[in-house]
Amino acid sequence: MSVSDAQKRANKKYFDANYKQVKLSMSNSEAEALETHCKKNNYSKAGFIREAIKEKMERDNNM
Repeated sequence: MSVSDAQKRANKKYFDANYKQVKLSMSNSEAEALETHCKKNNYSKAGFIREAIKEKMERDNNM
């Protein structure tokens, strides 16, 4: 079942109102290490990065 144009517009409107994309650049070797680690541990790259950021922020706030 395909998504209607109205549903696509509603999804885009929701995403634009509730999410912000953040661009991340890293060296090729860092990116390859990240990809290898995520594949080995069955993480998505985005999920792993979000979790790592959350953990770091929590540690910083508990200092």
